[in-house]
Amino acid sequence: MFLVVGELINATRTKVAEAIEERNGNLIRRLARRQRNAGADAIDLNAGHDVDRELENLLWLLEVVEDEVGTDIFIAIDTSNATVMEKAIAACSARPIINSISNEPAKRSLIEIAAASGCEVIGLAMGERGMPSTSADRVAESKALVSRFLQAGGDPKRLYVDLICMSVATGSEQGRELLSSIRTVKRELPVKTFAAVSNVSFGLPDRRLLNRAFLAMLIEAGLDGAILDPTDEDLVDALCAARALRGADDFCMDYIRRHRSKSPT
Repeated sequence: MFLVVGELINATRTKVAEAIEERNGNLIRRLARRQRNAGADAIDLNAGHDVDRELENLLWLLEVVEDEVGTDIFIAIDTSNATVMEKAIAACSARPIINSISNEPAKRSLIEIAAASGCEVIGLAMGERGMPSTSADRVAESKALVSRFLQAGGDPKRLYVDLICMSVATGSEQGRELLSSIRTVKRELPVKTFAAVSNVSFGLPDRRLLNRAFLAMLIEAGLDGAILDPTDEDLVDALCAARALRGADDFCMDYIRRHRSKSPT
């Protein structure tokens, strides 16, 4: 299974931040419904634009989204605040996904929470040195994170390591370095790999084209999950096609279902 996490309910998006502040449940419901209907496995919830009210805002988001889509779809709780994470986990009607832990010293308490939760976990390949720039940096940070997660009693089969997708507009080597790190982590660590696909195109024209092309490359490298826009039909088509061609889709059944779902009846 390839984990698709819908990215649209994130307070870094101006309209989402406004909806949170205004308690505009209709917009949040619409975004949640669209992502569920598009086939997302999980819906990411991020309310980190207002640190002082993050918990209050995140709990409101959680209530609205669960009321709209039920418990048949995962909720990915997206916060780096340990207290907020614990309270949001407790408020979930079903088991959530924790997004995201890291090996940064100020955030290591999240590792303990994640390890004890029994949830699926997304962990960033980041630590004391901050944002990695090379494949070697990403792999080293991944190993450090996995080691600490295991020491805390976490199950590596539940861990997705986000190998930090960065824009090729500011570093033309970044796509290549990410692909290399995915291959190495898949070979050397007992975890799944993850990426925020749309970051690769930041600052460039026709971002959707770049996202589609890069997602196919990531699938070939062994990517196991991504946070993306599941309502971008061309992007999801590329995902299904790439998995079928790589042999990650038994008998191409997901690809066939995708084709049939779009065919006129």
